[in-house]
Amino acid sequence: MRLKPVYLVVVVLLLLSGALAYSVFSSYISPYLSVSDVAGNDRYLGKEVQILDTVVNGSSRWGADGSFSFQISDGRATLNVTYRDVVPQGFNEGYKVVVIGKLDSLYHIEASQLLVKCPSKYE
Repeated sequence: MRLKPVYLVVVVLLLLSGALAYSVFSSYISPYLSVSDVAGNDRYLGKEVQILDTVVNGSSRWGADGSFSFQISDGRATLNVTYRDVVPQGFNEGYKVVVIGKLDSLYHIEASQLLVKCPSKYE
């Protein structure tokens, strides 16, 4: 019994579309990285990342150019963050934030978005 070429093409297209869908949606399954995953890892250098971790107490400050900088940490590693937009309401040291931006050095991220995670009374 021979397979018709049309069936072979359909199977190949289905496999390729499955592989493409997996590569596209795999970042949405677990979009957040920790500071330890990113800090010092040249794999992420120059790439956009989404990091969910805690703002270090006493680390936030305004720069002379209007930028806002702070540090995030997971207790094992620390990253410096620079943000040049309006700081979201509810941003506080010691709270969890989502930082989205490009890692421009091994321990610094230039944030394009900053999201505040609301503390939950159920955690």
